[in-house]
Amino acid sequence: MERWEMSPSVVPTRDDLVARLRARFAGIPAEHVRRCVDDLWRCCTHLGMRPDARTIERLAASRLTGVVRGARPPRPDGERAPGPHGPAAAALPSAPPTTAVPPGTAGPRTARAAASTPIGM
Repeated sequence: MERWEMSPSVVPTRDDLVARLRARFAGIPAEHVRRCVDDLWRCCTHLGMRPDARTIERLAASRLTGVVRGARPPRPDGERAPGPHGPAAAALPSAPPTTAVPPGTAGPRTARAAASTPIGM
């Protein structure tokens, strides 16, 4: 291991960085913020780069912003989104409704088989 990887000054820097990011991203659990910083720190050392606190903070902020923006929006009524096991599951039909096809007419079209040529040819 490189000397800068084992330096005791790295831990306080990392803790300060996690504290700043936790204050900025209060909606994300503290363990997720710490894991994000640790992951980026290890990635830098794996690539042979010296982990710089400013670079790690910028990358972690970018990742955490993506987590915040990618989160599902809360429902206005405060309930969970209906799913196959949610409270609204009983109200969902078990099978799609069928439509009657009059005699003498063609039924629903079936999907054509995929072309046998490779893509792009």
